[in-house]
Amino acid sequence: MKRRRYGTIRKLPSGRWQARMPGPDGTLVPLGTFTTKREADQVLAAAETDQARGMWTDPKAGQQNFGAFTTHWMRTRTLRPMTRQLYDRQLRLRILPTFGALTVGAITPKLVREWYARLMRDATQQGLGTVTVDTTYRLLRAILTTAVEDDLITKNPCRIKGAGTVRETHRPDITVEQLWRLADTVPERYRVLVWLASATALRSGELAALRRKNVDVIRREIRIDPDKGQYVEPGGGQKPYFGPPKSDAGVRTVPIPDIILGIVAVHMAHHAQPGPDGLIFTTKDGNPVSRHNRSWWRRACRLVGVDEGTHLHDCRHAGLTLAAQSGATLRELMVLGGHSTPRAALIYQKASRDRATEVARGMSTRLATGSTRRLGA
Repeated sequence: MKRRRYGTIRKLPSGRWQARMPGPDGTLVPLGTFTTKREADQVLAAAETDQARGMWTDPKAGQQNFGAFTTHWMRTRTLRPMTRQLYDRQLRLRILPTFGALTVGAITPKLVREWYARLMRDATQQGLGTVTVDTTYRLLRAILTTAVEDDLITKNPCRIKGAGTVRETHRPDITVEQLWRLADTVPERYRVLVWLASATALRSGELAALRRKNVDVIRREIRIDPDKGQYVEPGGGQKPYFGPPKSDAGVRTVPIPDIILGIVAVHMAHHAQPGPDGLIFTTKDGNPVSRHNRSWWRRACRLVGVDEGTHLHDCRHAGLTLAAQSGATLRELMVLGGHSTPRAALIYQKASRDRATEVARGMSTRLATGSTRRLGA
């Protein structure tokens, strides 16, 4: 019988055929058993080709437990505290209950599709948004991408077209007139909070973390502290704390518009805590302003007639939209909003229908002044 030049195929007592190939150390690695010798030969030939191209992965590598691999993945990542807490929550609630007990190699595209569809269905039935589902999918995909890079598997099983794309969610719009009315309706100690959320587009956590040393009324600017520039409320029984901003882009200096400079100075004189480290905004009890206790905001929205689903954070959205309508470039919007990528800032460059009409009128006027000739005449 002619000797096989690559690997071996043998018939087992069960009648099935086993294919084995030489691993990197020369030992024979089983590729499985097959009904016919021809099937075994085809698999062995494919393995030879993959090995020659540097694409072959030892089947035993994929036997690593996914839960253990995830623990290693988290331990070897440099993550901001808020990001790490988010990932821990997504893993604990949505990923590990399904995949934690499996081996990395046992996670197939079919299992991922079924898992993703179930999460989407549950979110829809519960009236929740799909953003959490897509961010969770992106985390699973990132972990399994590392598994590919570590040669545990050859392909990432997360292959759902369009999944993981965080879709823009519609938030209630707040008009300039409503901003004035809201600021006049909330308790006096929170009036400047509403205005700064709108006029500087700071995040709620950034506003809650502002201290006297961060606000310079002479230079007319606010500086976000790189170490304690955000009040973080992780939930899940964990205590709130002051930590770094959401991203490196969050460390920025934001100008204070002249129209609110005076009331900012008055607020600091009457309501801010004393000393350089004194908080600018606190509750009546002297605690940081929490995003979980905003009865004063909900009451103001009700009195003004603003959508009941409106959050204080939507004032930031209103401010960034106003900045875009005032002519801010994409880069300027990114700096103002503390965005790391253009994607978020682009949301605010989407012109409203009224604004588009206004722009068209302005263009028409400018075109008309360029010549005495009229189109269509």
